[in-house]
Amino acid sequence: MSHNGVVWKDLLHGVRALRRSPVFTTAAVLSLALGIGANTAIFSLLDQVVLRSLPVADPERLVAVHGSYSGPGDSSSSWSTNSESVFPYPFYRDLRDRDPAFSGILACAIAPVRITWRSSTQAAEAEIVTGNYFTTLGAAAALGRVIAPQDDGAPGANPVAVLSHGFWASRLGADPAILDQTVAINGQPFVVIGVAGAGFNGLVQGDSPDLFVPIAMQRAIAPAMNSIEDRTFSWLTFFARLKPGESQAKAQAATDVVFRAIREADLNQGGAPHDQKARESLLKSRLELRPAAHGITELREKWEKPLTVLMIMVGLVLLIACANVAGLLVARATGRQREIAIRLALGAKRWALVKQLLTEGVLLAAAGVAAGLLLEQWSTSALLRILPRDAAGGWVTNSLDLRVLGYSLAVSMMCALLFALVPALQATGPNVAHTLKDQGSNVLSHGYAAQLRRMLATAQVALSLLLVVGAGLFSVSAANLIDADRGFRAKHLSMFSVDATLINGPVAATAFYHDLLDRLSALPEQGGVAAGDGGPYSGAGWGSGIQVEGYHPAEKGFASSSLETISPGYFRTLGIPLRAGREFNDRDTAAAPKAVVVNEAFVKRYFADQNPIGRHVAFGGPKTAALDREIVGIAADARDNVRRPVSSTIYFPYTQREKPARLAFYVRVTGDDTRLAAAIRRAVRETDAGLPVPEIKPVELRISESLYTTRLVAGLSTAFGILATLLAAIGLYGVIAFAVARRTREIGVRMALGALPGDVVRMVLLDAGRMVAAGIVIGLAAAFVLSRYVESQLFGIQAADLVVYAGAAGTLAAVAGVAAFVPARRASRIDPVSALRYE
Repeated sequence: MSHNGVVWKDLLHGVRALRRSPVFTTAAVLSLALGIGANTAIFSLLDQVVLRSLPVADPERLVAVHGSYSGPGDSSSSWSTNSESVFPYPFYRDLRDRDPAFSGILACAIAPVRITWRSSTQAAEAEIVTGNYFTTLGAAAALGRVIAPQDDGAPGANPVAVLSHGFWASRLGADPAILDQTVAINGQPFVVIGVAGAGFNGLVQGDSPDLFVPIAMQRAIAPAMNSIEDRTFSWLTFFARLKPGESQAKAQAATDVVFRAIREADLNQGGAPHDQKARESLLKSRLELRPAAHGITELREKWEKPLTVLMIMVGLVLLIACANVAGLLVARATGRQREIAIRLALGAKRWALVKQLLTEGVLLAAAGVAAGLLLEQWSTSALLRILPRDAAGGWVTNSLDLRVLGYSLAVSMMCALLFALVPALQATGPNVAHTLKDQGSNVLSHGYAAQLRRMLATAQVALSLLLVVGAGLFSVSAANLIDADRGFRAKHLSMFSVDATLINGPVAATAFYHDLLDRLSALPEQGGVAAGDGGPYSGAGWGSGIQVEGYHPAEKGFASSSLETISPGYFRTLGIPLRAGREFNDRDTAAAPKAVVVNEAFVKRYFADQNPIGRHVAFGGPKTAALDREIVGIAADARDNVRRPVSSTIYFPYTQREKPARLAFYVRVTGDDTRLAAAIRRAVRETDAGLPVPEIKPVELRISESLYTTRLVAGLSTAFGILATLLAAIGLYGVIAFAVARRTREIGVRMALGALPGDVVRMVLLDAGRMVAAGIVIGLAAAFVLSRYVESQLFGIQAADLVVYAGAAGTLAAVAGVAAFVPARRASRIDPVSALRYE
């Protein structure tokens, strides 16, 4: 018979053998499906967020340019929407034209816009890109064409746009008629020349732009900025593609030479610093080329550790499932030892029998992976449905690609070897003569098989305890984060953001904000209205070098602070206590004396907890004019990220900011929040019908969404802990039930000699208790050793918290006790007469 014929025969024989034991087969497949499905779901997320490279040509040749660049002059300012370094556009041109290590260098930045088509206006995010953006990346269009270098000519000359595939499909209904049509972006006409590829979501993980426009159209996209020729304004992120065969080390050396030459040219221009130390410091600065195959990895940095922790947890669940199936196979193989001994005595080869039993294991694994993939699709879809809309920005999908499928198959085959090999070897290695003359009960009493099943049950208890401890730690940590004091009252507080600068100049934008605040304050179901450009969960914030009256920084130090412009009533509306002084009022206009309020962290840093009321500050570096802003109040510290220390903050009236920015509006809700939200939208439309209607959310919901990864880890670890405990209980039940069946004759003899049912229950529970106790001791020791690796993911609780450990051990002991009591109770009801005839 051919090899293929032998394999086919083994498969058919395995299928028939499994069909003869439907209960065993169902239990094994379900155990494996749960373990494999959970593993595949978490791996799919890990692969998309952490492992997968950008969908561009040769992503391993991409580098991000990191460092700092201050143009010539007394000061430099910056604007960034991500954590990567930003640079001025003139410096991009210098680097593009001089650096020989790159086959291309591109620049990009994100800006909020409003887009209007067919009388519908929507808020969107535009990525401002250099003309070589798509060609350097090797990213093609799904419809039409992408932006080309010729589109990036004279400022304002080429109003063209490329839509992202996600925006086109979800917000414009995938209408191909949009191609070559004119849309209004911030009120300016743009022609849609194409739609980007379906898999391309930009270069910042988790932040997908809705459309792309040439950098030459910057003023139309960000009217408040005039930065094309400004060497002191940093706002662009740089990526470069190494030339074929060029190593990163050689490229770095070439970039160092070019950057020094650019610096020397800067120092010869007017406005460069005259201080020799400052000049030497500028010449010593350098740019760092960082691998960028994954883009800017903000999403990766946020999710990598939680997903790694979850991957370890589902790995433990899979081990427990394998131990469960192995225990079932040991019991099944032990029951078939007489059959196997007969086949060996008739001349069957041991390897042939091992192969047959392994084939059954492979069939179980195959069925498990098929069911597991269905479970993975369902569970991943459920996770994505509860994912906040802006949490992953289209970077995470429910796609079952070849990588995920290959991982799932590899895991299933590993499981098959893990749970099937030892039982197969154990079952095919009996003493043939001894087994053939033994009675069935003696065959079932094979010491090695019984000991193996006890070891597997003990291991399941230990692994389950690890997961229950993890679930307890992460759940308490998540509750601590949700309930943490953030310095303001989030309950009954709603917020939304509006950017009036998209359609108005500075004066008109300030007037719009003032008008909107008046309209909102007149609504009947509000208990306070305020606005700020960097408040809690606004997604904004900025800072500056400062001067503080009476504060002298160390030789190499400098004074700086976060800045936030706010409206009158801000502290009252948000429930931030004033510790001293006053809040801003309607008299703090642009023409009034400049006033500021500082937080407690500012007072501690710059005044050593002394009273700063009446002292003065100034924004800018040492060459700034006289200290012109008086401190009139001290506010309590407020923050949205309780994991980070509170930063020193200066608040000043929004009417006194030179260039208004987007404001977040906060409304204290006293009535029906649905009616109030509708009234807020009407107020925005009445103030300016050209602005998109904002999304209004309770701040409590924003807090919950900001803790999504924390809640995900807590929820899934709890689910995995429950699943592991259930599997361990099933495994323990199987071991005890099997042991009771083996000892039926012994128990009958004991009861015939006067043993009471309670004695039998106690004997069985003590036997189970030894396994459970050993598993708990091993699990607690392992949890204590491994807990330090999750310390950074916890908040408000120690990784070795005794209460959690004791609770986990008690929970597992109680569940195991119930699992053991059922067969113990059954044993106590054995009829001695029937038991003495048991074989």
